Amino acid sequence: MRAYNKLILSLALAFAAINSLLAFFGQKDLSVYFIVNAIAYLIITLIYVYLNPRTRSALNALSMIIFAGFMVIVVMKVVEILR
Repeated sequence: MRAYNKLILSLALAFAAINSLLAFFGQKDLSVYFIVNAIAYLIITLIYVYLNPRTRSALNALSMIIFAGFMVIVVMKVVEILR
């Protein structure tokens, strides 16, 4: 199995497990889903560092976008708490 297939399979399994558990526990806040899935994505893509440079740069760009979204949600929650 190629590394790309392993990455996609592990991401799909992780996201399915995470979203199923969050739904099972009754989580209704979409920001929690995004944050947990973003953390899982960042961790899993760090495991696959042996991909070719072109693929790795594309994953790094996507990781920066996801991390920026994560930071926006965190800042919004902090502002909400401070009010």
